[in-house]
Amino acid sequence: MTDDSGILSVDFLVGFTIFIIAFIWVATLVPNLFLGVSSHGIDYDAVAYRTGVILAEDPGATSNATTVPWEQATDNRDVLRFGLAVSKDTPNILDENKVNRFFCSTAFIYPDDYRTRAIFGDYPYSFNISLLTAGDNQVRTVGDIIPDNYGYIRRDVKIKGPSNATIDQTMIQARHYNNTENVTLNVFAIQLNSSLLDGQVTNQVIDPTKDPAYRINLRGDKIIINITGLDQSPPRLTPLGANPTDTNLSSITFSQRAYGSSQISPWFPSPDYTLYADGIPEPATPFNVTGNISMIFDPGFFATLPDDSTAFIGLTFGTNPGYTPHQYLNNTLTGPFAYDYNTANVTQPALKDAVMEVAVW
Repeated sequence: MTDDSGILSVDFLVGFTIFIIAFIWVATLVPNLFLGVSSHGIDYDAVAYRTGVILAEDPGATSNATTVPWEQATDNRDVLRFGLAVSKDTPNILDENKVNRFFCSTAFIYPDDYRTRAIFGDYPYSFNISLLTAGDNQVRTVGDIIPDNYGYIRRDVKIKGPSNATIDQTMIQARHYNNTENVTLNVFAIQLNSSLLDGQVTNQVIDPTKDPAYRINLRGDKIIINITGLDQSPPRLTPLGANPTDTNLSSITFSQRAYGSSQISPWFPSPDYTLYADGIPEPATPFNVTGNISMIFDPGFFATLPDDSTAFIGLTFGTNPGYTPHQYLNNTLTGPFAYDYNTANVTQPALKDAVMEVAVW
């Protein structure tokens, strides 16, 4: 008799289920068999465009193991992503410190460090990234020689330079930066306002709306202070004698004052700064003073300065033995020189035109 009850046997259900599971499993493996076979080529232009966006519009990122920006990280393993922008609010405006670190051949290794932090993806792309700044004759580049066929993107960008201050004879005379008495020790103080930490400190704000592209970032920028004309009168009351070594820079000290406090306390920053006398590096004080002094503080030097604090740099000038105490560079009676957003004191950060090109193949 024909069995037309419509009931399927258990053996059939088990077999059909196993078949479906096996079919699904095989179907998921088939695409991987043809992974290296593609009906069309890789869109290298898209990869170049993506890389250009990351470099020109992103400030970069670091791991949770460090609190400093990636260009100041001492361990490359803490750098997660390259980005050359000053901030996310300033697309196409690059930070000079990040540019210098990015193109430093001793800081990162090509291609591995750059593939994982700028190109991304599992495919082993080759690439060439270059930057030409207006006024420079040399193109900065990292990568391989560009072949005949490649993806390409070009971006017009600007590079934010550092601020700097020059205290010259004209300023010394106009502001009376020399004591009215002949003394053995002359102290000249320089004040760096806490609002320069990031431009938006809660309490002591000079300009909270300052565009990041023109902001003096005390923690992240290079700070340059020049003092010139020290062999002229003023700061010296009398003309320089036959021997130009009657004065020395005996010490440089650092201190800080918390917001709302009148007490100034010692502060011990990182010692990484360069001191020049007449263009020659001076490793330490004291040394004889002739005409000019330059202090260059690398990015990160002021990183440990507490929030809402003001930093002070104190230069103490002494008279060498055998010379009569005399009037010299000294602002104890007039107040510290302020390194801030006053253009009469400080040359503000400027933007330089540049062209960035990314080639990927």
